[in-house]
Amino acid sequence: MLKLMIVDDEPVILNGLRYMIQKENSLFTEIEAMTDSVEALNRMDAFRPDLLITDIQMPELSGLDLVREAKQKQVRRAVILTGYDMFQYAQQAIRLKVADYMLKPIRRQDLSALLSKLGSEMMEEKKRKAGLLLSHAVPSNREIVKEEGSSNIAKFKSFVQQNYMKDLSLDEVAEHLELHPNYVCSLIKRETGKTFVTYLHSVRIDKAKDLLQHVSDMPMDRIAKNVGYENPRHFYKVFKQYVGLTPGTYRESRMS
Repeated sequence: MLKLMIVDDEPVILNGLRYMIQKENSLFTEIEAMTDSVEALNRMDAFRPDLLITDIQMPELSGLDLVREAKQKQVRRAVILTGYDMFQYAQQAIRLKVADYMLKPIRRQDLSALLSKLGSEMMEEKKRKAGLLLSHAVPSNREIVKEEGSSNIAKFKSFVQQNYMKDLSLDEVAEHLELHPNYVCSLIKRETGKTFVTYLHSVRIDKAKDLLQHVSDMPMDRIAKNVGYENPRHFYKVFKQYVGLTPGTYRESRMS
């Protein structure tokens, strides 16, 4: 979903950093790791990274010069890595408006927090840009776009409606949408005001209410299973939490 380029002339550090990032399972799913800063600059035209993470001291082209040249290639965000806590480096990095300036050795929790923050910001920008282009390209569809929020949320709702009776997971939904689970989670929350689990429960309970009201002779355990709950006790608990009544009481109230 997002592309990341890492540049460091020390292979051991480069490989270690790439390993740490891959273990984070972040929004940066395509990672290019390079030891030569000049080759990295040339590679940018084809790879088009969303984020550049670069060491500051490298032969031929320094990290600061690489960031400066990368900005000319529309690489909007960069993070500087250095083993030297020198004010002049930090000052130049600030002038280049880098996203962050990190001292080696990099702490995994700091890197994780940074990738999460930058990844979310970038996905929000991409979404806003896509929405703006859509609104200009198809003005007659503005009401539809507003109602559904996005084509992704519409696909999500449709997928849940078709699969609510299964043991549905966020990872399965994300795979169907071809999106990262973390992004899907934030998308659902933003567009529906609910978490994935809460939204799934609400769909299942609505289906259960319909069965309770219109199929009076269907046993409770069968209803529970038909709407995705293998455990009837869990179904009773969730139903009462969402409706305020037990399934049996709800059925009786609708039959009277």
